[in-house]
Amino acid sequence: MNLSDLFKKKKKEESDKPKKESSFSSFLKSINNIGMGKQAHLYVQSVATMLDAGLLLLDSLKTFQMETKNKTMKKVITNIVYDIENGSAFWKAMADRHLFTPYDIAMVQIGEEAGSLAQNMKYLSEQREKDRGLRQQVKLAMIYPTIVVFMMTIIVMGLGLFVLPNIVQVLFSLNVDLPITTHAVIYVTKIFSDHGAVFVPLILIGMVLFIILGKFTRFRVVSQWLVFHIPGIGRLGREAAVARFGVVLGGLLKAGVPIIDALESLIEVTHIVTFKNFYKKLLEHVKIGDSFTKGFGTIKNSEKILPVSVQQLVIAGEKSGSLAESLMQIAKIYEQKASETAKALPVILEPILLLIIGGLVAAIAFAIIVPIYSVVGNVTNG
Repeated sequence: MNLSDLFKKKKKEESDKPKKESSFSSFLKSINNIGMGKQAHLYVQSVATMLDAGLLLLDSLKTFQMETKNKTMKKVITNIVYDIENGSAFWKAMADRHLFTPYDIAMVQIGEEAGSLAQNMKYLSEQREKDRGLRQQVKLAMIYPTIVVFMMTIIVMGLGLFVLPNIVQVLFSLNVDLPITTHAVIYVTKIFSDHGAVFVPLILIGMVLFIILGKFTRFRVVSQWLVFHIPGIGRLGREAAVARFGVVLGGLLKAGVPIIDALESLIEVTHIVTFKNFYKKLLEHVKIGDSFTKGFGTIKNSEKILPVSVQQLVIAGEKSGSLAESLMQIAKIYEQKASETAKALPVILEPILLLIIGGLVAAIAFAIIVPIYSVVGNVTNG
């Protein structure tokens, strides 16, 4: 049975299953696996190494189970081993744990069913290492901006709760016409003074809700739009998304997956709404027999999702019969670009943060100093 037949069988099995779980439902089931990303990475890396060395699958899993000191991971491996010993496929046992990504599961399933599990696990391990390296660079790049924004928020809250209320009383006692900036400061100060005990926690809760809603609900369209319009961060997100396009689609095609099934898997693992919708439209064209050339040309504003240079590489690969290799080349180019952008992120964001902080300080200073100068001027003229 070839890979195409295997995927048709998989589609039939999936059509007989209950409706797919919602993202939020999956989140609730995987709540115990929060913070397990590093363990999942070590698992893939270790099992790939042992399989590549010639160990049997169950022996590899039991060896990693003995080596890991994480209790949650031990339980995960115990359940995977139990499922396999009771006749379950390896990829199915992994999928039931709600710890691994759809791309992880797809690569393992393809390798298991095609007899190239060791090779696919090794490839998956390499891609995970690249992803992890890029995420680490992004985290390091975001440390400085995060600290600045956090300190700015604390300072503003401190001013609103403890400093500005006293200054506002002085401004009221001056009996002069107050500019609009001073009225704005007074209004904000009044909110902090009267409702600070409620207002400050609400801000923190609102930030947490924004993150949760942006990840697990349709509100993600708004949150992603905002993130992609932040200088530097938006560019990094787009470059990482294009790199992911090359890695996922190229890796699946290289493993022998039919193009339609590969595109469907790409859609499943893509969480950025604009890219996901674009891939869906592209899949519709491929299903009716259109080439990538026609698909890119027909889809409106396709160059805003995939740059023209990327589209040309895909088209050239399709015409020459080396589409998988072209996609892997795209992944390599954009992984490098994303890495360079991540390193330059503090330099990009620093001037913007300084302008915001400077503007805030200048606005508060202007609101306080102008009325005082007005009083001094009246006294001098008197």
